Amino acid sequence: MANSKKEKVNNPNVISKDAFAIFFIILAIGVYVFIECYSAIHVDVETVTAVTSTVYESIDAKALVIRDEHIVNDSGGVTVACAQDGEKVKLKGNIAKTFSSEESAKNYSLLQDLHSELEYYVDLESKSNGLSTDIETIDRDILSDVNDYIRARNNTSVDKLSNYGDELNDKLARRQMIIGQAIDFSAVKGELQSQINAIDPNSCVPTGAITADESGIFSSYTDGFESSFNYDKIEELNVNTLNSYIKQVEESENEKKSFGKLVTSYEWYFCCVVDSDAIKDIHNGDKLDVALKDSDQIISCKVVSGADTDLGTKETVLVLSSSKMNGEITSMRLEDIEIRYNSYTGFKVPASAIHVDEDGKKCVYALVANQVSKRSGDIIYSTKDFVVFSNDSSNSESIRYYDQIITKGKDLHDGKVYT
Repeated sequence: MANSKKEKVNNPNVISKDAFAIFFIILAIGVYVFIECYSAIHVDVETVTAVTSTVYESIDAKALVIRDEHIVNDSGGVTVACAQDGEKVKLKGNIAKTFSSEESAKNYSLLQDLHSELEYYVDLESKSNGLSTDIETIDRDILSDVNDYIRARNNTSVDKLSNYGDELNDKLARRQMIIGQAIDFSAVKGELQSQINAIDPNSCVPTGAITADESGIFSSYTDGFESSFNYDKIEELNVNTLNSYIKQVEESENEKKSFGKLVTSYEWYFCCVVDSDAIKDIHNGDKLDVALKDSDQIISCKVVSGADTDLGTKETVLVLSSSKMNGEITSMRLEDIEIRYNSYTGFKVPASAIHVDEDGKKCVYALVANQVSKRSGDIIYSTKDFVVFSNDSSNSESIRYYDQIITKGKDLHDGKVYT
């Protein structure tokens, strides 16, 4: 028995396994300590650049657009519009032309489009030498047109899609000319003229015309709700009635119902149901901006009614009016809007960058030449996601343009050096 115990103790394999286990434990502890020390010394720093921006106090709403409008009655035959969307039409002015057949109307439309396109290239060629050389401006315009095109495509708005596509094509052609890339206008014009010559003018002669029964703004967009809402009693709308109107529009098939319509008053309305508490800082008669969620358009509006509510009222119908009119506005019916009633301009800083100093005041830290510098100032607006500091150049402790504001860091204090 003694010999077997001695052999077990002196067994080199047993010693080797124990030593390996101890070595592994020591190594693991060493790696852990190294990682902890490295993490304490080397902290990743993330920053954002300080620039001024404007933020808004706002209310999101679904708004019904109500205009003074009526359907244009056609002759029951084949018609082609000769007025553009958003174009003002005089009393007895031509809105459309009538044709004896679909083929005749199709040839007429094609001929008009070809003439318009040819005129566009002739005009573009004549102005090619005087084009602005501001490439940044036209690039911004191109980006805006691309965004509008994408939104129109997502919303399956065929009419808007065509218009935005044409505008984008125009900007791209102008950009080519600005950067010196030659465009062969003669070849383009020659092709268009050949297509025009191939159409027999006698095959597309109108048989009559549709005229306006009163002056107004023409729109080819109709949805069947042109006479569904009482324009003259807009301020009498209540919550239940407006909600039922909105439901009708949402459940409609939104198909083209008629040839076109006339908008006979420039003043029109956004009508929406909002919580009374949300508009406590808004009053009837106030002027504010409305941003359309599906476009970059901002519309200046006046609060007509609904803002000054009785005590205890939970919801109200807020009515906003505008006199801005164009082709896009004539086609709006139900829009997701953002009502902006207060604006604040300053340094917008994310909540992750906000700290509280020894005096209990909110501050941020900027990284200046690898050294941390505390920045403070007057807070003019705040939410759970961000804080807006005033831009006060006279205050040496305030945030400065292009400061690298630290949004992620460890043990931040004034004067700390990062390497």
